[in-house]
Amino acid sequence: MGAIGRWWRQPDQYDWLSSYMHARGFTRPAQIFMAVIAASGVLVPANALWGPAATSHALLLALGVVAGLAGLAYLVLWLSRWPTRNQSIGFALTICVCIALGSFTAADPAIGLMASAALAVSGGYLAFFHSARLVTANLVVALAVAAVHVARLAADGQAVLAVSMLFLVVELNAGVPLAIQIMVHALGIDLIKSDRDPLTGLLNRRSFQRAVVAAVLDGQRSGTHLAFAMLDLDRFKVLNDTLGHSAGDDALVSVAQALTANLPDTAIIGRVGGEEFLIADVIAAAVPEDLGERAREAVTFTPYGLTTSVGTASFAVDALNAGNIVDSMHWLTAQADVAMYSAKRAGGNGVRHHTPARRDEDSPREDAPQRP
Repeated sequence: MGAIGRWWRQPDQYDWLSSYMHARGFTRPAQIFMAVIAASGVLVPANALWGPAATSHALLLALGVVAGLAGLAYLVLWLSRWPTRNQSIGFALTICVCIALGSFTAADPAIGLMASAALAVSGGYLAFFHSARLVTANLVVALAVAAVHVARLAADGQAVLAVSMLFLVVELNAGVPLAIQIMVHALGIDLIKSDRDPLTGLLNRRSFQRAVVAAVLDGQRSGTHLAFAMLDLDRFKVLNDTLGHSAGDDALVSVAQALTANLPDTAIIGRVGGEEFLIADVIAAAVPEDLGERAREAVTFTPYGLTTSVGTASFAVDALNAGNIVDSMHWLTAQADVAMYSAKRAGGNGVRHHTPARRDEDSPREDAPQRP
């Protein structure tokens, strides 16, 4: 009972799975696939009006038309962008309703019962992205629809066929979503365990990238530019050589703590190398002057007299989408790195911002200091 309770209370995995798919470049194929599924909603009113069991029942016709229009709306949504969590839930429930209504347009109750088995589609989607509660709701709908068709088959003297097909409906609508949830949660545990740098507790490079993708594409943050700041601790090798690697580890942990404490809550912070840290945030300015300077100052608060060289770069948020964000992040990382080395060559403990002549230009222009 304890395991069932934990399963029931588990939050959904929509955010981290969405960011994982964005980071891996899976979003566009998934959007096209989901758009095709959404388009199938128009089959409900089509079958209700012109199918073999065409009905004149006003309520069923009205519900069929609404389901078809909702399917077309989700077709447009999936082709235009990645949906929010609530839109995603609405999509799955729309598919659930479409399949349920569509099963009643079948002239043969055996065909209607087989159609209810297709509710495993919405159940599988909910199991992949959302919670056990929604999967259970989908299962209840599947069983309710199946019960109606089973009763019709039994009344026609086909009880054995009805029971056999009911077993198939239960197997698909309970077994498939459960297997998907087990797989996804196992994947989630592995990803969460591998998300953090074991020394500092900050995000590693892979999880940093996923977090940035989610922050930009979920549309929840205000700001016009995605800003990156690359930090490299000055003369860190001297600290390691003179005080030992244990002191170096302590220094890295203190830097991580200082950055977390002194940067905005919206900042995404990762350790991406030995003594390199990467920061991202969605900000209102084209030049992340405050972000770079606050990161530099935070390091000076740590023990061992540490300083850091900081390079920043930014990109307009309205130019980012699921198709180019990963490449844009690579570009931002590279340009912030160029600016950081400019600050290091100037003596360290400073901030430089990289400003290209054009946004689509890969070669850097002269780095401009943020502060004198």
